Amino acid sequence: MKKFALPSLLFVSLGLVTSSAAAQSCPPGSWLCAGANVGGVGGSFSIGGGVVAQVPQPPVMIRPPPPPPPPQTVYVEQPVYVQQPVYVAQPVYVQQPIYQPAPVYVQNYQWVGAGRNSAFGLGAFATGLTFGGRGSQTSGLGGAGLTARFRYGQYLGTEVAVAGLYGTDYNGDLRTEIPASLNELIYFNPQNRLQVYALLGVGMSFAGVQYQDGRGAGRGHDTASYTYAGGQAGLGLEWQLTRNFSLFTDARAFIRTRIDADASTNPEFTRVNGGVTQTSNTSFGVTGQLGAIFYF
Repeated sequence: MKKFALPSLLFVSLGLVTSSAAAQSCPPGSWLCAGANVGGVGGSFSIGGGVVAQVPQPPVMIRPPPPPPPPQTVYVEQPVYVQQPVYVAQPVYVQQPIYQPAPVYVQNYQWVGAGRNSAFGLGAFATGLTFGGRGSQTSGLGGAGLTARFRYGQYLGTEVAVAGLYGTDYNGDLRTEIPASLNELIYFNPQNRLQVYALLGVGMSFAGVQYQDGRGAGRGHDTASYTYAGGQAGLGLEWQLTRNFSLFTDARAFIRTRIDADASTNPEFTRVNGGVTQTSNTSFGVTGQLGAIFYF
């Protein structure tokens, strides 16, 4: 009985308090106001299944959440990478001179008759002749001539030449002379353009003499004609500019004697030696030639 009496008294007291609070102006939020429910906010007291007092539900104040803080701009310091200029040394190409040996041109030269085993040429030349002089006199004849050369081998050839000369002879007399010769040529180096040759041959010459200084009075006439026969030898150079054209020069020593009918009665040379008059029709001298030949 005591167990139920104390709670009952407590609930009755609470109901009275509640009723009294309901008659008054109950401040908001008071749980003793009318309508208060002991069992909870907005609940009711009940004893033995009866409602003693109804506790009204107070308004619920919901505090709004605080506004979110404004967004903060966070500056994160980024590392700044400054790219340093990289200097790459450029390769320097120094052009070195390239020295190459000079090309050596070996000319396979062939003599003028190559491929046909012979060559025939015609040419012209200038010539001079000297046989010395008597006393203080000097002699010399000059002129020009024609020649024909027949090359019938690399080393051999034949020449026929004729010339015309005019000048003063050994005795100081005026002379016109026409020499003709036939010579054999021997070429020492036909494989070269500049060829050395030797010549050996025979010849004849026809001269007309006009006596000077009254020497014709003792001879009984003022002019005379001489005919000579003799031989000659010499050395020369032939420079082949092309297969068909050559230049040549040579020097020839000759010896000859008169063979005309007046040789015995009208000798060419006379001198007095010890009161004795000596005569001769034999002479020697040197000729030189410079000319050109065209080969066919």
